Amino acid sequence: MKQLWIVFALALFVLAGCSFNTATAKRPTDGEGLYKFSCLSCHGENLEGLAGPPVTNMKSKYSEEDLQKLLNDGAGMMPGGLLSEEETKTVTKWLLEK
Repeated sequence: MKQLWIVFALALFVLAGCSFNTATAKRPTDGEGLYKFSCLSCHGENLEGLAGPPVTNMKSKYSEEDLQKLLNDGAGMMPGGLLSEEETKTVTKWLLEK
């Protein structure tokens, strides 16, 4: 019986974790915060790249419009639609300053 309660408690713990919704979580509104919230896991804390490529010196690689399109549409393994239109503009401006 004790094992059944342990399994039940663990199942509740797992299900509670699965119910976390990033769409309803408090999202940052600044470029750095949005980057950390949505991009850091692939592009690194210092923009150095991890699973995704580095995102340093973006101003020499992309125009503002091209970078916004890339963030909106995605490319290769990077999914699009992770940011709202306004968030995309904010992150784009932030990345172009780095």
